[in-house]
Amino acid sequence: MSETDSWLRLLADERPDAELEDFRREQLTGASGADRDRLALAADRAFAIRRRLDARRQHAAELTVLNDLARRLTTLRDSAEVLSEVAAQARRLLGVDVAYLMLRQADDRLRIEVADGSMGAALRGIELSPGTGLGGRVLRTGEPMWTEDYLRDARIEHLRSIDAAAGSEHLGGILGVPLIRGDQTVGVLLAADRRPRAFHGGEVELLAALASHAAVALHNAGLFEELSSANATLRRADELRERLTAAVIDGGGFAEIAGELARALGGPVAVFGADHELLAGEPGSAEPSGEPRTVVHVGDAVLAPVVLGSGYAGCLIASGAAAQDADAPRLLGLGATSVAVVITSEQSRAEAELRTRGEFVSALLSPGADEAGLRRRARRVGIGVAGVRAVAVFDPGDADPRQATALAGRVVAEFGGWSAEHSGHVVALLPGTTAERAAGWIRRLDLPCAVGIAPCSGGVHAIRTAHESARQTATVLLALGRARDCARAAELGLYRSLFGQAGRDELLVFITDAVGPLLAHERLATTLRTYLEQSRHHARTCELLHIHANTLYQRLERIDGLLGPGWREPQRALEIQLALRLDEVLSALRARE
Repeated sequence: MSETDSWLRLLADERPDAELEDFRREQLTGASGADRDRLALAADRAFAIRRRLDARRQHAAELTVLNDLARRLTTLRDSAEVLSEVAAQARRLLGVDVAYLMLRQADDRLRIEVADGSMGAALRGIELSPGTGLGGRVLRTGEPMWTEDYLRDARIEHLRSIDAAAGSEHLGGILGVPLIRGDQTVGVLLAADRRPRAFHGGEVELLAALASHAAVALHNAGLFEELSSANATLRRADELRERLTAAVIDGGGFAEIAGELARALGGPVAVFGADHELLAGEPGSAEPSGEPRTVVHVGDAVLAPVVLGSGYAGCLIASGAAAQDADAPRLLGLGATSVAVVITSEQSRAEAELRTRGEFVSALLSPGADEAGLRRRARRVGIGVAGVRAVAVFDPGDADPRQATALAGRVVAEFGGWSAEHSGHVVALLPGTTAERAAGWIRRLDLPCAVGIAPCSGGVHAIRTAHESARQTATVLLALGRARDCARAAELGLYRSLFGQAGRDELLVFITDAVGPLLAHERLATTLRTYLEQSRHHARTCELLHIHANTLYQRLERIDGLLGPGWREPQRALEIQLALRLDEVLSALRARE
């Protein structure tokens, strides 16, 4: 069995790191020279694979814990229970010594309501003004913040009493994330270690996701507590909440939520998206307008907004008999919360799918990947590689890459297919159109980047070939200064020779024969290029180069000496102009490679 097979077997059997390290030492013992280098490289690759597998396993475990926690939180109806559960889970998820929750009070001060893992009562009841301490700063900015060593961090506005409490708990590294509901920061969730600690981006995202669930759960619990004063309303809200929760947990969406609300209120209820598009239910006479942040009456209808941390996400409208129900505002609020949970869940799934598809596209376009494995993986992520008929590359060059991503999304929405970022550009695999048709449609848009398109016959190898052709096309467009243009490889004419080394070599021979002596003098080359582009017009050339006429004449005399006086003849001048242009494009291509 080869050493590669041995490493793969150890990885597949999930053997411990110690056993892998023993095998590495065994392989390297007695080896020398190139053989030792080869064995060491194989070992390094095996350990890199182990680290990646461990990271993915950890990420999957974190997502499972978050999903389980979200389900548990939907069943809690008491704010104190929610706070305790969130603090305990934050401590477990990040592996910290202490986790605590601060809630915003009526006077905008923050108060620590619960602490999990604290050694005493020093933390509980502490209050902070906005901007004071790490928690106060998170409250003021609405952004996550972490410090490796709280007591030594000069960025934070310290108070003696707060520092004393932190000192009594021996707190070092602290991470704080906001609890956001709608456009309001309602509190701060903090995780702390009793030693200096730097928190990485994944930990920040994990705690922020937990805080998002906590904010929704606290909102749910707060609504339940507010309704407790009216027994009849409480029973209705409780029954509806249970039905909505069951519908969402069972995979229900907007239609199921609208149906439950319509049954509870005895009349039509409609769900609208952020763009006022009807998502589910029966619309009445009232239509959504603007982006309200609270329940409002619109004529004879009642409108409840759906608000996420990112802003307005849609609304629910009860009309007819449903709007006449006195409890309609509160019950619609419950429905809005359920819609928010569904939207958040869909966004999370969509983001996960984008990450998965992006990883697949990167693997698909990477040379050496196993084609059979890629086809199996394509089926799992829902990408039909055999049906791809065109590949487009969106290269932003020095522009904003987000605009290239948005344009690729529009193209995929128009023709079907999939898009993902890869090696500094965005790739779109298009099964529902030809390269010619896609190019024609794209050219009608206001393009923010260079777009290269190539035809594809389907399959892994054809997609890679088409991607390379489309990528080279986009690169040549940028080199030609056509950074907001779209082209197919077949439309580049002479410039297609730039794709291959053989073509470049031929062009270099042509360039050298035509203007070789001139290229060693950059200023003279620029002067001649401009002079020919301006149809040998002296005044315009001087204006563009910001030089005096006498200077231009002197430079042209020097060019005569380098190229000979015959360069001014029409046919020779055309060859020289073409050679200078090709040299300029080749230089731009080399700078991007």
